[in-house]
Amino acid sequence: MDGHQDVQMRPSTAPTFVTGFRQIFYLVTPSETTFEALEEVPNYVKQAMPFVVILFLVETLVAWIQNRTTPRFSNVVASGGVALVTQTVRLLTVGVEMMAYVWLYRHMRLVDMLWDSSLTWWAAFFGVEFGYYWSHRLHHEVNILWAAHQVHHSSDDYNILSSLRTSAFQRCTSFLLYLPLALAVPPAAFLVHYQLNLLYQAWLHTEVVGSLGPLEYILNTPTHHRVHHGRNQMGKNFGGTLIIWDRIFGTFHQQSGPLMYGLRTAVNTWDPVWIQFHHFVCIWNTFWKTPGLWNKLRVLFAKPGQAAGKPQLGSIQGLHKIQQAPKYDSKVSTGWVFYVLMHFLLALLTSRTIPKDMSILATVGKLATMMWTLSCMAAILDCRPTAPLMELSRCVSVLGTGFLLCLSGGLLTSQPLLTAVTLACHAGSAVLWSVDLMGTGFLRVKNLRAR
Repeated sequence: MDGHQDVQMRPSTAPTFVTGFRQIFYLVTPSETTFEALEEVPNYVKQAMPFVVILFLVETLVAWIQNRTTPRFSNVVASGGVALVTQTVRLLTVGVEMMAYVWLYRHMRLVDMLWDSSLTWWAAFFGVEFGYYWSHRLHHEVNILWAAHQVHHSSDDYNILSSLRTSAFQRCTSFLLYLPLALAVPPAAFLVHYQLNLLYQAWLHTEVVGSLGPLEYILNTPTHHRVHHGRNQMGKNFGGTLIIWDRIFGTFHQQSGPLMYGLRTAVNTWDPVWIQFHHFVCIWNTFWKTPGLWNKLRVLFAKPGQAAGKPQLGSIQGLHKIQQAPKYDSKVSTGWVFYVLMHFLLALLTSRTIPKDMSILATVGKLATMMWTLSCMAAILDCRPTAPLMELSRCVSVLGTGFLLCLSGGLLTSQPLLTAVTLACHAGSAVLWSVDLMGTGFLRVKNLRAR
């Protein structure tokens, strides 16, 4: 799963418990998911988030019962942080992709399909899945596109929350592969399946579900998707809900041997901002160091990591040659786990209160604040020496900004309880970090690490 939906849709009404889970598994009927107008389409992704969290908790329990590795706190925070960055960035481009789709449908469509026809529903289902396959495949095979998609593969743990590691930029390019559908498929039908296709992929990110028998021949399953995420077998199994396109176009691969997850070159940080941008930085540096225009273009458009004499990503010759490496880890003491959890939850609550009609300048300000907060939390989890100064400056900045906004009256009026809790937490945190920087030895950075 690599994308979230944030176009203008009708206000979400919470689905029933059973319906919420049915939507995640694409177990819906045409009659309950067919709409005439785009504005009538529910925000299925937003509705599903509580159910995804429930699935994650169940997965964690099953993993513990099966004596498997359970999720690490730092990895969970990093995955959630990546999702928060993506969600905030997309406030700047909300609805642009669907506006393009609607314009093409209104002015260039070749076929008039009935909005309430089962044929239209199934055409949208297969059309979206076909578009997803090729979009996903291209984002693995073109370096500049991989720079966005690699975010989704950056976790060396593999669980349902890995699906939250979505790129802030990928949809700008991946959506282009869906636009041909606008020549026939009504926008509402497209939007329904675009969301459900992404939701279905959430539960594929797990190791606790084994083979599903005959369904493995048609559907994309956890078994197939684990192969896709294995860095020693990466470049295969690109389907979203179906595996048939991989079988037809020769990109299907059955698991053979143990899998190692994550990127072939580890990021080695919990910082969600760096996780989002690091491959773009790598491309930028390589582009300017590489001589010759043709070679520079290859840096942008060749397959990721392609070099003379080496197998391309996804080739059989390239499989199984990646050596097992220890997972990046930096265990912090229990006190700092609670500290990071508190501030992460505050950031999460704040992100939920961001109005979609904010000005661009205000949105950029919110984005910068969110990125700064998440980077500071990552600095603590990474046990970086710069963590105390980074976090103190952030807390003081939040207090100063909050004080000025309170003077204007708007902040206290709109979110009084959240504002009071946020300011109190940051005031206490500023005192703690001030004590640390004064060198009392009470909180020294070396004590961030668990003993």
